[in-house]
Amino acid sequence: MNDSTRRTSAGRRLLLAAAVLAGMLVVAECVVRVALSEPVSIRFLQDTDELKQLQLNRFSDLLVSDPDRFWRLAPNSRLPETDTAMDPDSRGAFFGVISNGLGFREDHQLADSKPDGEFRILFLGDSCTFGYGVGCNETFVADSENRLNEQYADRHFECINAGVPGYSLYQGFRVLDVDGPRIQPDLVVACFGFNDRAEWDGQSDLDHAALSPPGWLATSHLVGRIWQLGHVPTPRATGRPKPRVSPNEYRGLLTRIRQRTRQLKARLVLISWCERFQVTDDRDERTPWQFELHRFARGQNVPLLDLVPHMQNWATPETDQELGQTTGSELFLDIVHVTPGTHSRIAGQLVETLRPLLAPTESQ
Repeated sequence: MNDSTRRTSAGRRLLLAAAVLAGMLVVAECVVRVALSEPVSIRFLQDTDELKQLQLNRFSDLLVSDPDRFWRLAPNSRLPETDTAMDPDSRGAFFGVISNGLGFREDHQLADSKPDGEFRILFLGDSCTFGYGVGCNETFVADSENRLNEQYADRHFECINAGVPGYSLYQGFRVLDVDGPRIQPDLVVACFGFNDRAEWDGQSDLDHAALSPPGWLATSHLVGRIWQLGHVPTPRATGRPKPRVSPNEYRGLLTRIRQRTRQLKARLVLISWCERFQVTDDRDERTPWQFELHRFARGQNVPLLDLVPHMQNWATPETDQELGQTTGSELFLDIVHVTPGTHSRIAGQLVETLRPLLAPTESQ
């Protein structure tokens, strides 16, 4: 047998071995999918547990585990919308349209590719952007779209609400990274900072992200099971609690979001959300995450809408006589979520912030 024949024989044996190995892996994947449930992220379990403690079970049932961003809205989800005129307290915090086919809080489906002449604005955020306690068409995202299409009658704007309750800046980055190429946004508006400082266990969101296989491997149940064996999470009961996204991680993620936005040939706009205490208690206090947001916006020349001074100005002069403080009840539903009227005011300010960035480009 000459060298050429030997090499051919060896090559065939390698191909056969590879085919047998591939077949065994396919069989193992099928067995794991049938015999075992799909791996669920620790963060998904923690989030649904928080929701159930808040008696928001019917909303938690509309979340599905996601290996890339921990959880997401189940596509085409809707909850009953009662007649609030008859029973204003019956519908709760979540009602009506929850998500479209892509898992965004929209009452319509998006075209597979961006239509010619359409200007798309992708809104990344948490429950404040999603619209906790308000209808799908009452959010500042929906109101911004209406205002833009009214003020620019010769153009078409599509504002896409990708906000998901409980999301951190890390999860917002993953939405942009994965869905951005499909959405093809012209502008990206990001609003995070409240959930980032929550302490759920001894690991951050970035730490938990390491518990999932990278890239396409995350779709394999077999790989997911094997991967988790080598990436065991720290139990909640041990170790010092750690923010879901530390200020340093927040700063790094802002950089990554800006870089990804540039790759998508889009512009970035940031929103610094206002919490109730910044209107009613300590009007000069800012969180470390807000400081990072402002520092980043100044250093990178990124437009920033700071809602704190605006909402302080919107608060009525009426005060709680016992505390001697403004109540903020006309602005807020709770400690952070706002009323439909406040959503509308935010939309008005946001449109003014966006206006300098709306000049048509050659591609439009």
